[in-house]
Amino acid sequence: MIKVLIVDDSIVSRQLLKYIFYLSGDIEVVAEAKDGEEALEIIDDKKMPRPDIVTMDVEMPGLDGYETTKRILERLPLPIVIISNAMQYYSAEKAFRAMQAGALAAVGKPPGLGSPDFYEKAKELIDLVKKISGISVKARPSGARYKGPLDGAVNASPPATDQPPTPPLAAPPAQGQWKTWILHNQPDIVAIGASTGGPPAIQEILAALPSDFPLPIVVVQHIASGLAKNFAEWLDKTCSLHCKLAEDSEHLQPGIVYVAPDDRHVKVLQPGIVQLQRPRGGELIVPAAEVLFHSVAQGYGAGSVGILLSGMGRDGAKGLLELKKAGALTIAQDRESSVVYGMPGEAEKLGAAFCHAPPSAIAEILMELYYKRSMKKERTP
Repeated sequence: MIKVLIVDDSIVSRQLLKYIFYLSGDIEVVAEAKDGEEALEIIDDKKMPRPDIVTMDVEMPGLDGYETTKRILERLPLPIVIISNAMQYYSAEKAFRAMQAGALAAVGKPPGLGSPDFYEKAKELIDLVKKISGISVKARPSGARYKGPLDGAVNASPPATDQPPTPPLAAPPAQGQWKTWILHNQPDIVAIGASTGGPPAIQEILAALPSDFPLPIVVVQHIASGLAKNFAEWLDKTCSLHCKLAEDSEHLQPGIVYVAPDDRHVKVLQPGIVQLQRPRGGELIVPAAEVLFHSVAQGYGAGSVGILLSGMGRDGAKGLLELKKAGALTIAQDRESSVVYGMPGEAEKLGAAFCHAPPSAIAEILMELYYKRSMKKERTP
């Protein structure tokens, strides 16, 4: 049995979640808390059974879901799933902050029993809890810095100057082949695929890039229904780059991040046109990094950069290899920084990536492209 701690200030929501987990047959609610303080008391009580996973509301009096998540993970490395009101950006923003603090996933609040979508959404939540409960979570020491919008900081564009930008003093790890690739190629697009653990990694990469980054960036992030738009808005508010939900038939523009909707595949066709594609019946992964990477490999080849980040499963690994064979620069997140090394690990098995690196180093690699393009522009008469 999977043991669950439910944290939610609404007794109605707690009862609904308990019923949903009862339906699973193999998920047991061992404790419930009406707020963050009570949740911490349960975690600290040695007589209470230790949960395998925590479901966390984000809107609570006193300690909200973000702060409670952070404090729980300072005590125990437990998988945490955030339950948010997907229709409200304020709630969704807190969910993404909690994911930066170490929560593994976020979903919208399930509908009531009278909803025609109840059993479908209940099954989605049950499946997610079962998958997340088996993930080994890394400890978060007290006092650790949590990067991102919690500080209210947004990276500014480099100041205007008559001199070309100064490259970083220290290059990221595993230079090898990617340095040579950058020297001889000039890409036109960046494609990113991610799943569990992806949102904070994507935000860290994008927040390090200036608003005049010269390439369009297309992102596929496996995310719960209703959260893709809020994810794009959260990225837009916490990065200098303009981030938006991708729209069918729009033309890609440099310096803009296009996030795939949560119910459509996204392809990029030449000359830089977005195509949204309805999934075929029976497809389990929508949107899929494989679909994006395949279209970029076909349309751009060596004029592209493919990045595969943290996530469960295999999505994107074969597509990343296809990109590499087409001459693209391919990068995968490293094991140490990945919340789940499933997708990057599959890419490693295939030899699909030029290098494996943490998000901060991936951002530095992208900045190398920026510096190269800027210096070439400076030299052009």
